[in-house]
Amino acid sequence: MHRSLFFVGRSVLASLWACLLMGLMLWAAPARAVPLRVDITGAQPSIMLGLNAQVLEDAAGQMTLADVQARTQGWVDFHADTFNPGFSRSVWWARVRLHYTGAQTVQRVIDVGTPLQDELDFYVLNAQGTVVQQVATGDRRRFATRPILTHVPALLIELTPGQSVDVYVRMASHDGLQEAVALRLWQPVAYTQALQTETLAFGLYYGALITVLLYNLFLFLSTRQRSFGIYTAYVSAFLLWSFTFRGYAFQYLWPEQPLFNNQVLPIAAAACYVTFGLFVMDYLQSRRLAPLWVHRVLQFSTFGNALCVSPALFGYYALPFALSIPFGVTEMGAALSLGIWLFIKGYRPARYFIIAFTLLSVGVVLYYLRVLGALPSNVVTENFLQIGSALEVLLLAFGLADQMNTLRADKLRAERQALAAQTALNNELESLVKRRTRALESANQRLAAMAITDELTGAYNRRHFNTVFHAEVARHLRNRAPMAFCMLDIDQFKLYNDRYGHLAGDSVLQRVASTINGHLQRAGDQLFRLGGEEFGILLNVDEPPEKVLPFIEKIRADIEGLAIPHELASHPVVTASMGLVWVSGSSPVVRAEEVYASADQLLYQAKAQGRNRVVSQAL
Repeated sequence: MHRSLFFVGRSVLASLWACLLMGLMLWAAPARAVPLRVDITGAQPSIMLGLNAQVLEDAAGQMTLADVQARTQGWVDFHADTFNPGFSRSVWWARVRLHYTGAQTVQRVIDVGTPLQDELDFYVLNAQGTVVQQVATGDRRRFATRPILTHVPALLIELTPGQSVDVYVRMASHDGLQEAVALRLWQPVAYTQALQTETLAFGLYYGALITVLLYNLFLFLSTRQRSFGIYTAYVSAFLLWSFTFRGYAFQYLWPEQPLFNNQVLPIAAAACYVTFGLFVMDYLQSRRLAPLWVHRVLQFSTFGNALCVSPALFGYYALPFALSIPFGVTEMGAALSLGIWLFIKGYRPARYFIIAFTLLSVGVVLYYLRVLGALPSNVVTENFLQIGSALEVLLLAFGLADQMNTLRADKLRAERQALAAQTALNNELESLVKRRTRALESANQRLAAMAITDELTGAYNRRHFNTVFHAEVARHLRNRAPMAFCMLDIDQFKLYNDRYGHLAGDSVLQRVASTINGHLQRAGDQLFRLGGEEFGILLNVDEPPEKVLPFIEKIRADIEGLAIPHELASHPVVTASMGLVWVSGSSPVVRAEEVYASADQLLYQAKAQGRNRVVSQAL
């Protein structure tokens, strides 16, 4: 991905910068027949040769070493660390004269600063113009062609006291994508130390990436969370791109496959863009949180970057990077805009994304400025791209971990809230069930009471009387306990209804029942409406049955005492006739029908004797 980012700057800025700079130098500097000279002493660990190099463009790509030696026009003094033609199908030549002023024969290493230049031809000429060294190497040639087996092509030369040599470097591209070349002359010891330091630094760098990769792969396999899977793919693609971009893949993995090496780089860059776009959409929840057009732009640019890789499969190298420029810029711009927008909205994962993206962007900008010659080449400008990308990977990993912790905390909070809600619901349901149960029990009790109660008077009905009366007689027979039963009838009640109406008659029944109930205070005493104006009183007797008679007489008197007028009756008020039987514990009575029939007969005797009286008998 960053390779493609690099070509964004190169295509838009680098070519313009290089053309402008070279145009100015062509206008300001006279043509030279010989290269610029660099004086070399034994104390200099390294020298940037670009500051004193000259470049020549061979637009047709047909010039030989003899041709460029003979040219007195077209050579340009290039006073910069790095030479960057950008997109150019021309062949470029660079030359510099090395003059050694030391007292002992020494060796020096010429390093081109990039592992990706397609074709590099080194020519070392002595003072007489004779070629004493010639090497043809580069990224499009087998790794074994390199005189020094390192990831960046380098040439070892030998200098004797007072000797001057001319170094010519031919730089050609496979299909028009030139690399940024930074020629540097090293002492072998300093070169070895720098190489070891760089190898150690990149070893730590790749080790950190692999650690992050394995950690997120483990999390993905453990949690099956999609974000970890996409991030694992992104780090894998980034690792492959970086390992190839720095030349280590060509050195260690496929040194005999230069064509494959050049195919891997654009494929890995496209994979970085695609996985990065997918990760941004998933990590920042663009489908749910972003405006629809931002999400669509991310989708479009991600898909476009995936399509850009196709030319690389057919041997084209520059075209995939050229095609990816608009898609890459769009994707990066949309991702950054989305991150800033969500950061302003207070979305927590956006903070990690913005910091990580900023660090990577700083590394890319410093890299561009160094390549364009705006900044000097030093430890910071040369390595901050790797530092920024490593910090980006680590910060995004932290962001994912934080997002997972946040999701876990939200899940636990939601589970607690759900549990509390469920508990409250259960309590409410339990309370509701209890209330409904009580209501149902009350309703059942009311239904049961209605089933055994006379609706008009509130006394028990005839059905319940039959059950209770038989049970009471059975208890008497079983326990030889005393019992008493009284039947009463309101005197001449039909005449009352005829005279005063049925509503008045109903009122009389209610008042009589209420008067009787007012006397029944003991738990076993019960009042029944046996039918019409006829009632039955079942008494719980725990004393000599003979004492029941005054109690019944009191009830009769209170009914008469209601003083309800009855013009058609024998008495001027409503009265009642009663038949009372009591059964002692030693009574021979064995059937409920006998008790009922005796009470009924006594009731008729009371009516026959003039009504409004109690006739009693012991059985």
